[in-house]
Amino acid sequence: MDTKDDRRLPRWWSGGVCSAIAVTTTHPLDLIKVQLQTQSRQDRLPVGEIIRSIYQKGGFLGFYNGISASWFRQLTYTTTRFALYEAGKDYVDAGNIGAKMGLATFAGLVGGIVGVPGDVVTVRLQNDSKLPPESRPTRTCLTACSASTKRKACPASSGARCPPCPGPSC
Repeated sequence: MDTKDDRRLPRWWSGGVCSAIAVTTTHPLDLIKVQLQTQSRQDRLPVGEIIRSIYQKGGFLGFYNGISASWFRQLTYTTTRFALYEAGKDYVDAGNIGAKMGLATFAGLVGGIVGVPGDVVTVRLQNDSKLPPESRPTRTCLTACSASTKRKACPASSGARCPPCPGPSC
């Protein structure tokens, strides 16, 4: 007699891992998009010039500026969504499409909130590559940048009023 439980265990974490793999392939396009969006009106460059500039400044790896923050965002956002949905499935009626949509909405909302800091850091890291090397902030890891971002973005954490953040990056 086989007493082994044949139920398959949820693998909610695989959603985060697969999402990080996917963002690795799309990150260069996101980098170009962010640089297009953050251009000033006076210094508008066409896409070809932006691509050439990224390559000249950083080579092939220049297209991956900010990838660690993108991975962080995907791992937190997607894993949170999948985990909450997987955990919540036991509490909703599987035949009720409205309940399942509500659960999915809740999981997506919480995942989105969890993923915002990674998204902010990603955009800032991607935008830094436009700056001259001497003007770029020095940081050794994502943690330093996210701590700085939190100080500037959240007046409650710094105990200060919310003045506009000087400079384009964290």
